[in-house]
Amino acid sequence: MKKVIVRAPVRADLAGGTLDLWPIYLFHPGSRTVNVAISYYAESEVAIAGDGAFEINLTDQQYRRRYASIAEMAADPKAALIHRVVEHFHLHGLRITTRTDAPRGSGLGGSSALAVTLVRAFSEIAGAPIDGDALIALVRDLETRLLGVPAGIQDYYPPVYGGLAALHLNPGMPAHHPVGIPLHDLTEHFLLHYTGIAHFSGTNNWEMYKRQIEGNESVRSGFAQIAQTAIDMERALRSGDFEAAGRALALEWTNRKALIEGISTPEIDAAIAAATAAGAWGGKVCGAGGGGCIVFLLPPDRREAVTRALATVPGRVLEAVPVAHGLTIDRGDDGTSLNSGRGRLPVRIAGESVDQLYVYGGQGDYRPFLFAEGVITYNESRSGVHLSLVRSYIAPIEPADGKVSWDRATPVDQEKLDIRAVPDPAHKLDLGVTPEALVQSAAQSEEAFRQYVEETEKLRIYSNQAFAMYSNANESRESFLERCIDEAKRRLNEESERLESTFRRRIDQLRERAEREERDAIKDDLTPEESPQNMNVAWGQALYNITSGRPAAVSDAASTVREVDYLENIAQIQRSWDKELETFRDELMQSARAIEEIEVAPAAKNIEITKYIILWSAAL
Repeated sequence: MKKVIVRAPVRADLAGGTLDLWPIYLFHPGSRTVNVAISYYAESEVAIAGDGAFEINLTDQQYRRRYASIAEMAADPKAALIHRVVEHFHLHGLRITTRTDAPRGSGLGGSSALAVTLVRAFSEIAGAPIDGDALIALVRDLETRLLGVPAGIQDYYPPVYGGLAALHLNPGMPAHHPVGIPLHDLTEHFLLHYTGIAHFSGTNNWEMYKRQIEGNESVRSGFAQIAQTAIDMERALRSGDFEAAGRALALEWTNRKALIEGISTPEIDAAIAAATAAGAWGGKVCGAGGGGCIVFLLPPDRREAVTRALATVPGRVLEAVPVAHGLTIDRGDDGTSLNSGRGRLPVRIAGESVDQLYVYGGQGDYRPFLFAEGVITYNESRSGVHLSLVRSYIAPIEPADGKVSWDRATPVDQEKLDIRAVPDPAHKLDLGVTPEALVQSAAQSEEAFRQYVEETEKLRIYSNQAFAMYSNANESRESFLERCIDEAKRRLNEESERLESTFRRRIDQLRERAEREERDAIKDDLTPEESPQNMNVAWGQALYNITSGRPAAVSDAASTVREVDYLENIAQIQRSWDKELETFRDELMQSARAIEEIEVAPAAKNIEITKYIILWSAAL
């Protein structure tokens, strides 16, 4: 069975929303949107079925249904998005499963991310994969057809490309420009709050769209202000000035609220007021407003206070963080029939009876074992880790009573087993219960298998809280430590530049004081050695030594008390400079090594049993 799984992040938009509706941005030169992919995901799994029917499973809505034809699917409103994609690709006989992490109506572009995954998966199944900007263009058109109103394009870029970026809405061809700052820096200043009120972006966007096209002056003026704010937002983020980005975020929301009534709600107003009073620089609603999520930018040391403040208003803070990756694709081809000799086990279909196969080789009677394969999905929202693994186990079945002993299970590689559909005539069956009782016992142990996987298959992730960093899936502790040390060095370089600027100002102040004293002393009689010219030579030598990394002390060559005093002051400044930098270096290296281990156990709902077979073997 050919199967493809496509997974993509949703987004939080920071500035410039609604401008991405054609042709609004054409009326406001320089228009752009700024958004970032975050650790909530949409996922579509599309597999070829054996007949011409369609089966859908909308897991987040707990909705399953089978359709005999496209026309039957078209009549079901819950399948509207899938129907539009099926209609475009002209495919038949598919099993389609969708999943979304983001709260429904959150304003995070979840439906657009899901559309991206569906279209990408269908194009793969159709044999003509679509990627990049071509994928974005097709998804935009299909979603517009579904909504019945114009669809913007900013929501499609984070699912496809990931990361933090500005979309420059140029005439002819929008241009995607990644903002090259470390995402963990943005994470330290980023917080997402869900108001608990769902929204529908099409309504507000369509109203603003119509008023712009009709020439409403206040709306045109508001869009012009939003366009400028988006420019300011991009500039602030590129320079790493998160406080300026927070001010731009607050101004964007002020300008957006003025566009049309209904964008804000009492829940939104209460959340933004509480967060800003607690120290957040600014907040704005994600998407077109009317509900959903609010994104805040804040100083890292105010995060706890802002979180406590938001606990007093409706809604909840979400554990979503910016992520660098876009969509991922998992491909699989599972055979549905056995070849001669070794072959692939049949795919498990929920509700069917347990198949029985035979392993050739070994001596003695056939004894029953249960072979189980599961697709295990790990989700860890803080780190953004999403990993799917396939694990296979074999557990002995007691021939006397049919009990499956999962406590004695072992991993197994099915490719190393000579599995066949008919028994080896050289072996007899060792069984003390009826075949029906054996199958029933095996079927009833599925939950025990899931519990076994939960307990044994734990994913290990490493975190560094000081740097807000997390390891990648399957990254070793040593590799993660190297990344943390690299980050410490980067921060040390930044701190070194800051300290240099600070201490240079102190040296300048000392020099200015010295020059004042020299001007005051010029009235007195000075010896040739005390002349300002000779003193400036020694002074300049000391400054040269400092800036070239040498000791400043040239006081041994000083010839006057005042000269000695000046140069000693410089040397003291340099010693303070070196000491502070050394202290910061030690603190950073200590922080880099402060690595914690997180164990992520898979939830039962994220363990999909794909193969579940009774194997008769004399060799296991």
